[in-house]
Amino acid sequence: MILTIIVALFITLLVSLFLIWQAWERFASHGAIGKQTGELTPVDLEAFENLTDPEEEYFLRTNLSPAEFRRVQRGRIRAARLYVAALSQNAAILLVVGKNACSSSDSEIAAAGQELVQRANHLTNSCLLARLRMEAAFVLPAQLSLSGKIANQYMLVTYMAANLPRSAVA
Repeated sequence: MILTIIVALFITLLVSLFLIWQAWERFASHGAIGKQTGELTPVDLEAFENLTDPEEEYFLRTNLSPAEFRRVQRGRIRAARLYVAALSQNAAILLVVGKNACSSSDSEIAAAGQELVQRANHLTNSCLLARLRMEAAFVLPAQLSLSGKIANQYMLVTYMAANLPRSAVA
């Protein structure tokens, strides 16, 4: 019983530290956004989806020894974390684009900007959850799966931003 409480407290501490680190990273990156040109980091969504594909993971799990699978899976997780970091940074830039569009005098553009803000916030939260899931999967690669579906969210948000008039996002 006491061991269970200690383990639960330890896990809670780790999750709390991770969330604090993520919040600090988000705070620091928002300060850097104003200094950037506002260009999105290119992301190979097909490669990212391959890394997080449950069928690909199943194939590797069944065709590799457990030790080899853990090694390969950790490498896949490392790569997927880089993609999620780029998606998260791009979501922050798109959030700024949406906020700029919200201040447009054209009601349609303002409404599109508001929806972009909501979707970009959702994408940012999804990236945070994906990072948390990846950290847990890195510790237990044989038990936990990556499978995340943020690529489709990202494509929708970038499509929405691309369809805003240039004058609305400047």
